[in-house]
Amino acid sequence: MNAILVGTITSQDRYDWKDSLDELADLAKTLGIHPIHRITQKIEKPNNKTYIGSGKLNEIWIAVHTHNIEIVIFDDELSPTQLRNIQDFLEIEIMDRSYLILKIFEQRASTKEAKLQINLAKDLYLLPRLSFLREKESRIGGTSGSLATRGAGETQKELDRRHLMAEIYRIKEELKQIKAMKLSQIEKRKKNDIPVVALVGYTNAGKSSTMNSILQYTDAENKSVLEKDQLFATLQTYNKKIEYDKKSFILVDTIGFVSKLPHHLIESFYQTLQEVKNADLILHIIDSSNSHIQQQYQVVCDVLYQLGITDIPTIFVFTKWDKTINSSMEIVGKKNIMISNKTKYHIPDLIKMIVEEISPSTIHSSFLIPYTEGQLISLLETQSKIYQKEYQDYGIFYDVELPIKLYSKFKIYDLDLMVS
Repeated sequence: MNAILVGTITSQDRYDWKDSLDELADLAKTLGIHPIHRITQKIEKPNNKTYIGSGKLNEIWIAVHTHNIEIVIFDDELSPTQLRNIQDFLEIEIMDRSYLILKIFEQRASTKEAKLQINLAKDLYLLPRLSFLREKESRIGGTSGSLATRGAGETQKELDRRHLMAEIYRIKEELKQIKAMKLSQIEKRKKNDIPVVALVGYTNAGKSSTMNSILQYTDAENKSVLEKDQLFATLQTYNKKIEYDKKSFILVDTIGFVSKLPHHLIESFYQTLQEVKNADLILHIIDSSNSHIQQQYQVVCDVLYQLGITDIPTIFVFTKWDKTINSSMEIVGKKNIMISNKTKYHIPDLIKMIVEEISPSTIHSSFLIPYTEGQLISLLETQSKIYQKEYQDYGIFYDVELPIKLYSKFKIYDLDLMVS
């Protein structure tokens, strides 16, 4: 399917228009659409009725018939009025960036939760556009008897709207149940005092690859997650429990972000991103080899800000370092690390940084614990870093570093206090 990509250039643009159209082309290719022509217009702001001016619409019409175009894709979300007017003029399939992204998500969704979230986002997008869609169906397939008169048509539109509203309500109720279950799991982890480390980043930046690299360097064997060199390879979160150097944490992989992400999509995936809101540490994954690195970094920051995530400790992880030449990107004043998931460059250092960030305050002490205190011995063995261990007549001698919050359980056997 051949396509024309259409964008505007305005003084209010937050993103470089060339980069945005490049990404739109990649998104289109993900659905098997072939962009073969681009048309842009420099204007103060998009036209309320047709998004672009009448002259550009004529230029698109000519290009459609010259290049055998089957679909025209616009780089912004079109209003119902813009969609209808452009469709009437060009008489060809029209799609905007938001619906293109929704279609990709719909194609990639595999879990029940992801499918529900996509259906909700799609229904919310379609709701104000029902009138246009019914007119489009009428033009393509003709009208049935129930749509023969204007009055009957209006009735059908209202029926469509009520049906869609009921579907939206049903999906929201199902997602509420899933949300309650997830929040219960989050609370359970909090009670068990297991820190959560969440990976966030632009789509295809290397989140899943980074997760798999970390899994390979810990004792979490054969627990790899899906990783593909494509946009939105995964739409669900993956939770993996990591054990490293007697420290435990939950590593969470989340969906990728993209510029101009449809607000309905953010709303629908809000509970999926709830894992990020409850994280103790964020790994912001950045593709250091991407020519749009600064823009992608800003998009992720903007989405996190929209979600109210502003004060969680973050490590900025620059991936694909094996493909990068003379990259000078650095988040000044923040923790940064450059890694390669292909060569495993700096992966052990990344894991150490994670453990350091999530580790509670510790205290270095020496204890002599009686053999009869089996539970205390087991707790010390699993929750502390042991420098020296020696079996003696009255018990086991330990020289350890342990979390301060556990110290009170062992205080009675602290040798320094016993001596004094």
